Parts: sequence; structure tokens; C-alpha cells
Amino acid sequence: MIQFGPEQHEQIAEFISNYSGIVIDRLQPKRLGEKVIAEARRLNLSSFEDYLLLLKSSAGESTRDSLMAKITITESFFFRNPSQFRYLGHEHFPQLYRQKKMKGLNEVNIWSAGCSTGEETYSLAYIASWFQLTHPDISFSITGTDINIASLEKCRIGCYRPRSLRTQVASILQEFAMPLGRDSADGFLIEEQLRRITEFRFANLRDLSSLKCRKGLDIIFCRNVLIYFEDSFQQELICMFHNLLQPGGMLFLGETESLPTRHQFFELVPCCGAYGYRRPFEK
Repeated sequence: MIQFGPEQHEQIAEFISNYSGIVIDRLQPKRLGEKVIAEARRLNLSSFEDYLLLLKSSAGESTRDSLMAKITITESFFFRNPSQFRYLGHEHFPQLYRQKKMKGLNEVNIWSAGCSTGEETYSLAYIASWFQLTHPDISFSITGTDINIASLEKCRIGCYRPRSLRTQVASILQEFAMPLGRDSADGFLIEEQLRRITEFRFANLRDLSSLKCRKGLDIIFCRNVLIYFEDSFQQELICMFHNLLQPGGMLFLGETESLPTRHQFFELVPCCGAYGYRRPFEK
């Protein structure tokens, strides 16, 4: 019989923190012990110790992926904190467009970090596509990443249930007067033009060295993610975001997340009733 008590909970929590940066007590996954025992049994392992060894081993990649899929939060919806999206469309994209043109550039690179099931990423694609209607000479590349491979598969399918379409969606669609998707037999299917400018990839934010290839970003969305990390790792990640962004690049966090008003790497920017953070321009 596979045992899962306080000692095993502490060991799995330590592994999850070391591997992903997630503090399990902040995430509070339901029935963690039951999920771990079920995973061990699925793999025909006879003890928790064998399961933990497999998680830590070079052969344990799929086991780690499965564990992350079991414990991470997949609750998301379109245009969460809509003020940030309105700010992008009406204020930031026009400013960014002018800056790009002055430099002879025509591509905007956006990263949706911790994208869950993709609603945030497609919301960004929606506002970007709306802006392109009047500025066809600018292109957008929008990448959503997550540690949950099951969520990433849902992102790529791009088909959603009604709970993803909450009250703010109707007001956004009315304001920007462009379709987000269409009803199908399987659910709400995202418009093809939005899918063309998005891609979804696996990324473990704890592996900071693997993020360096993203340098040169214009916008980073990392909302409702930092709150699950240790405070020290939060600061490491904020530093990495600063390094990945172009001067003048914007970082957007969740409504319950914030940086100090006088942060060493970012300056606070009002965003149509919400807030964002800008990497200062070089002097």
C-alpha cells in the first residue's frame, strides 16, 4: 500500500518547488495525496519513494509533465481585467507602432507566460488583429507558454466552453466590432486569423536559462502566476522579464499582483483604470 502522510507531503512539496518554483501551499491543489497515489499506481510503482525517484530522474519527464497537469490551475477566461486590453488597443499599440516605424521595424513580439488554456493569449491576438485592420504594415507574433502540457493541447485546439465567455466579453466585442470566434458543435471556436498569429509552447519558468532565447520582447503578460512562487524566485523572474523586454517594453501582472511603486527595473504606467509596468527607455 502506497503511503502519503505529512512526510510525503513535505517531500513532494520540496520537489515541486525545486522543479517549478511553485509553493504548493499557495496553490493548494485539491486531494494532492490522492493524485500522487493514483499517479504512482498508474505507473505500476509500489511506493511513494519509487515515484519520487522517478520524478527526479532523467527518465521522468513524462511523469513530471503529468504531475504538473494534475496540480496546476486551469481556470481562465477571455479579456480578464479588460482595462489592460483596452489600453493596448487604444494607447499602447499606437505608441509602439510609431516607435517601430521610426526604427524601420514592423514586428511586435508578445509573450503570454503561464497562459493556462489560452484565453489570455487569444485575447491578445484579438486586440492585435483589430489594430492590424487600420495598420496592415505591422505584424504580431504572440506566444503562449505553460508548464501544463494538457492545457497547451487545449490552447492549440482553440475550442472553449461558455464559462470562458464571461460578461466582459460582450462589451469588448461590441467596442472593437470584430469577431472572436464562432459557435460550433464542440463549443466556441476561435477565429482562424487569431490562430495564425499565435503559437503555444511548453515552458518552465523556473528554468531561467531556457528563457533567455526570448530576449527582445515588446510585451509580457504574466498574470496570476507570480503569486504561486516563492518571494525570492518572484524577484529573480522579474529581473529576467526586465532583461527580456526591449527598452520601453511593457509587463502586465494580475489584479492581485504588484511591484513596488519605485521599482529598480520598472516604472508604473496607468492603463485605462488598471496598471502595467514599463522597462524605462534608455537615456
